Amino acid sequence: MARSSHGLELTPPQDRIGLCALRLQTDKILAPFFVSGIFGNGTSGANAVDATSTTNLMESTPMTSTGSSRHGTNVSTDYTELMGGSVPCPSCKGSGRIPKEMEETLVALIPVNDDRLKPKRTWIWVLCGVIICLLLAGTAIFMLVPRTVQLASNGMPIQLVNVYDRSDKNGSEFIKFYFMNSFNISNGNYYAVTVVNTTAQIISRFQPFSTEMIGTGANETSMDVAPLSSTTLHNMLYFNNSVTLAGYTAQYCQSPYSALTSLYVNMQFDIAVILQFLGHTEQVGLRTIQQVCCIPSGNCTA
Repeated sequence: MARSSHGLELTPPQDRIGLCALRLQTDKILAPFFVSGIFGNGTSGANAVDATSTTNLMESTPMTSTGSSRHGTNVSTDYTELMGGSVPCPSCKGSGRIPKEMEETLVALIPVNDDRLKPKRTWIWVLCGVIICLLLAGTAIFMLVPRTVQLASNGMPIQLVNVYDRSDKNGSEFIKFYFMNSFNISNGNYYAVTVVNTTAQIISRFQPFSTEMIGTGANETSMDVAPLSSTTLHNMLYFNNSVTLAGYTAQYCQSPYSALTSLYVNMQFDIAVILQFLGHTEQVGLRTIQQVCCIPSGNCTA
């Protein structure tokens, strides 16, 4: 509590309001006794007027305080309503608020050193993603592109045959035999290839100009060829052949001196192989000329 220059104690405004309210309640209780006592003792009317004036003054004081309180309530209500009709401000991390109807009209100011303004180098990530996708696609295409499946013959003479019928009578000479032949198959693909069927046509080359078909060959057993296999891995494919020789060729093979030496006949093999891979069917071919034993004993190694 402060004092004035004359030594009087000064009461703060808020304390005075509280004192006035206390005096008002006290005067309301004691006013009837004061009035009755004054008029009963024959006290002058001036004192009654003073008491009444004091009472009226004290009654008016709380009204002012009540009005101030009512005004404060209105301000608080208005502030609450304003806060209820607003949304968090993005630029101040929720510490400030803006009206909802102004959300689409206001522009947020961002500091220059804000992380959101720093370049994210998005184009680098996009470029890296595109390059990776292209590499993967290129690798897949490179591995899935069909490559050549090659057939190769070693060209070695066939020295063992099985003769199952023959005739050396003049005018009706013939000799029939069968034998096994083989060739190498190589797969240059990155996936396995299945051999479905193998067929062969055999043409006599007893004379260079001969084109007579003397037999056939076949193998219907399927076989899987490993990926990236070459002829060095000896992927041998065997097939059975049946041949019938007649005319001058049969006479030559059954001549008297066939018992003294080995006799061979040049034969051309036109081989066709049917392959399957990736749901696709393909045919590859091979043409080779080999010497085949044709003596009645069927053994040209002795």
